[in-house]
Amino acid sequence: MAARASNRSRAPRLPAILPTPRRIELQGEAFAIERTAPIVLPPSACESSWHTARRLQELVEDRCGVRLPVEAHLRRDDLGAHFSLGHGGLANAIKADAHQLAIEAGHVELRGGGASGLRYAVETLAQLLNRTRKLPCVQIEDEPDFALRGVMLDVSRGKVPTLQTLKDLVDILAQLKLNALMLYVEHTFRFRRHPQIGRGDSPLDAQTIRALDDYAARQHVELIPCLQSLGHMDHILTLPRYRELAETEMGWTIAPTHPGARELIEDLYDEFLPNFRSKRMNANCDEPWDLGRGQSKARGEELGPGGLYLEHVRFLRDTAARNGKQTMIWGDVVHAHPKRIAEIPKDLTMLDWWYEAEFDYDRVAAFERSGLDFAVCPGTSTWNSLFPRVENSEANIAGWAEAGRRHGALGMLNTDWGDFGHYNLLGNSWFAYAQGAQQSWSGACEKPVFDEAFSALLFGETGRRGRVAKIYRELGAIHDAGFEVMNGSPMQYLFFDDLEQAYFIANARKPALDRARKRLVKVRDQIERAKDCFAREKESWRELVYAADATLFAVDKTLAARRYNDWRRRPKSLNARKRKRLGEELRALAKTQTALVGRLRKLWLDRNAISNFELTQRRAEHSIKSLRTAATRLAKADPPPPVKAAAIEPKAVLEAVRRSLAPR
Repeated sequence: MAARASNRSRAPRLPAILPTPRRIELQGEAFAIERTAPIVLPPSACESSWHTARRLQELVEDRCGVRLPVEAHLRRDDLGAHFSLGHGGLANAIKADAHQLAIEAGHVELRGGGASGLRYAVETLAQLLNRTRKLPCVQIEDEPDFALRGVMLDVSRGKVPTLQTLKDLVDILAQLKLNALMLYVEHTFRFRRHPQIGRGDSPLDAQTIRALDDYAARQHVELIPCLQSLGHMDHILTLPRYRELAETEMGWTIAPTHPGARELIEDLYDEFLPNFRSKRMNANCDEPWDLGRGQSKARGEELGPGGLYLEHVRFLRDTAARNGKQTMIWGDVVHAHPKRIAEIPKDLTMLDWWYEAEFDYDRVAAFERSGLDFAVCPGTSTWNSLFPRVENSEANIAGWAEAGRRHGALGMLNTDWGDFGHYNLLGNSWFAYAQGAQQSWSGACEKPVFDEAFSALLFGETGRRGRVAKIYRELGAIHDAGFEVMNGSPMQYLFFDDLEQAYFIANARKPALDRARKRLVKVRDQIERAKDCFAREKESWRELVYAADATLFAVDKTLAARRYNDWRRRPKSLNARKRKRLGEELRALAKTQTALVGRLRKLWLDRNAISNFELTQRRAEHSIKSLRTAATRLAKADPPPPVKAAAIEPKAVLEAVRRSLAPR
């Protein structure tokens, strides 16, 4: 009776849960976790269920300090207080991911529509565990909006994660009830038949992929193969052996009509795809800018607009099918030829994307009308940024999720790209990953609820204040420098900008920079004081500190560079003493940026192979050299020609970035 009285003690407040469950009924009592309470499985339980039971055992030990036994029993009614696990047989469960959690005074029952649903019931329970060893008596019934919910991580444009990092990522996806991971590969796989591809870029290999595939499957995460097959093939096409396969001298798109192109793709598919148990694969085929303008021009004219693309996609589909895979492709080229959507094979899955907040997300209705499966693909807004553009990402994810629900999407794939070197750090993406998990599971929830749940689930923050989430929001809102750049943050462009060219610096405005600096100093202090809130993610705390420091540097550099540019226009505006002072400031900034690059390299290697870190280092060194050159010019009273502000346009932005990537 004493134990029963303890079980009926006052229930704790129900914490916020991520993703937010659909149906919650709080009953006002509590279940006390006793050391003798077993975790019980039926005798017929599969290996997956035993793995989930051990996951619950570990969670209770970690959060409550009690290690519960895991047992199988045919009968449970005489066991006393216990946890009961099982899957199948839910009255309304038509999805394997559906689950129920019933916490009563005498026992806890977790059931899933399938093995994955049972795991998700445990992940929900995990968010209720605490050091009091008391669980609120509650009934939860839950299921997701989308069958496919995942993340696509770029592992080709500069950074290749270690196997341990990828396993850690899988763990986080499972906690968020995300069930798919796609690694974007252009060339970073070690092909035995084509060893030149990826050489020197820290490529993944078959053993690593198979180990990750096994690990992900145990967490109910589908590792979906992804290999570029048309555009974005410059890493391969610039190699001497494959140069003749390029559509044009641009070396960007493979020529579909070249016999060697099909032979190469078949070789790559036949070696890459067997390492994945997933029945899907992403052939990509996005942004083939020069398709039909070179070697394939005649065939393109014969087949008409979009015909050359469709012919190549059909070939990829057949090649993937030979490997037991169903093909996915990005939807941008398909939307460019709407009259030919009806010709797309119905077993292809369209992946529709765009990454700015303002967009016509309902364009996926074209796929719905044609009877094509499709997934909506927002972005984390981390790339081309020192820290994510959180507000843009949040709106982009919500917009795609809402459109996906309206038009019957198969799922949502949240994309995390690495344009121009992939210097964006992984921990900075957690907020967007969690947003994607929330939106793809049950739609939007109130901001305070999300912030509390995010901070507790991923970081172990206690106190229900959501401090970590607020820091992500604060730092993620500081991007205004007086100009805008599509698909990127002005702060990142200022960080790398060359003082002599000063393309971005010349467009920055002092009032915006002053406001940004004031906010950065405040949020930097908040990050420092919140260190203890990052109990489970200390690496992410260091990455946040770096992002704040790098952004603050970008502002300080630009403020100093503006004074340098003023001197270039009006050399007599600074006397010798003021020139010396500004020169010393620029040299100090060069030292600061050098130290920041060193810190970034260490953070990079904490989660990744060295890969192509030299790309980011090269960009930073251009900036560092320009700071020192400017200081020398000030000392010599030798101003270079003045710089006039030029319009921020996509083509000019790309040219400026390419200059910064060129060898010094």
